[in-house]
Amino acid sequence: MQYGDFISVIIPVYNRAATLSRSVGSICRQTYPNLEILVVDDCSTDDIEGAVAALNDPRVRLVRRDRNGGAAAARNTGVQSASHELLAFMDSDDVSLHDRFEQEMRLFCSLPDDYIGVYAAAIAHTDTTEQMRSMAAARVLPPPHRRILSGDLFPETLRGNFIDMPTMLLKKSAVLAAGPFDERLRNNVDWDFTLRLTQQGKFGFIPQPLYVFSYVPRASHGNDHISHNPRYSVLSYSYITGKLRRAGHKGPEMAGHYAAAGSYLMRIGRPALARRYFEAARCITPRNPRLWAHLMLSRMPGLHGWARGRSTRFS
Repeated sequence: MQYGDFISVIIPVYNRAATLSRSVGSICRQTYPNLEILVVDDCSTDDIEGAVAALNDPRVRLVRRDRNGGAAAARNTGVQSASHELLAFMDSDDVSLHDRFEQEMRLFCSLPDDYIGVYAAAIAHTDTTEQMRSMAAARVLPPPHRRILSGDLFPETLRGNFIDMPTMLLKKSAVLAAGPFDERLRNNVDWDFTLRLTQQGKFGFIPQPLYVFSYVPRASHGNDHISHNPRYSVLSYSYITGKLRRAGHKGPEMAGHYAAAGSYLMRIGRPALARRYFEAARCITPRNPRLWAHLMLSRMPGLHGWARGRSTRFS
C-alpha cells in the first residue's frame, strides 16, 4: 500500500435523495482525489438516480439492489462491488470533512503491515427542530477520557463499541476475513462487525474529528429510532452475546452485556427472562451492587421502570 492508491467508498442509501448532495458531495470534494464512490441503493422509492446524476462526478457509481435488505445488506453489496483494495464507509446523511481521506491515508501508509485500518474521531450532534435549537448539543467520539485508542483494539471493543465504523479506512482483505455485515441484525450491526474486524489486526487513530453525524436523543419525545427500540436492542444484545459466549468469552465485560439485555427485557415487559440475564451477569461479577438491585427490582417492574427513568432522564 502507498499514498495515492485508490479507495472504494461505500455509501448505502434508502430514500435519501434529498441528502446526497451534502453527504456524497462531501466525498466528491475530498482533497484526496483517487476515489471510487459507490452509492448502493437499497430499493429506494425516491429519485436516487437523479440525485446521483446531479453530483456530476464520474467517480460516483450507482449500484442497485434487487430487494430491500437494510444497511447491512447494502454494505455487503458495496463490498462485493468495490474495485479497489482499500475500503471506506459513509452513511447517507452524514458529512466527511474535506481532508478526511488525505489524513487517513497519510497515517495508514506510515504504519506497519500488521495494521489493517485507521479511524478518526467524529463529532455527533443532536438532530433537533428549529424550535428545539436551544436544546441542541454536540460531543466528540470516542470520548476524551478513553485511553486505549490504537493498536490491538479487540479487548476494548469487547467491552462495547466506541469506534464509529463510517470513519474507518480498511484493507479489503481484512474486511473479507472478518466476514460480512450480519443482515439478521437491525441495530448494533457496527459493533458486531467491529468485534470481528478488530480480531484481524491493529488500528491507527486520528484524534482530530474528520466526520460529522447527527443522532436522536434517547429521551426525545416520540423517539422511535431503531437504535433506541428496546425490542431490537434486546434481540441484538442476546444474539451478539450468544456469539461471544460460544466463542469462549466469560470475562466481566460479558456481565455488562447481560445486564444491558436484562434491562431491555424489562422495558418490553419480560421480567422473568430479564432475571435470567441479570443472574448470568451476577454469576460473573457477584459483588456488583447494581446487579443485585436489578435482580430485586425485576420482581417489581413498575419500580424498576421508575428507577431507570430517573437514571436516564438526561441521557
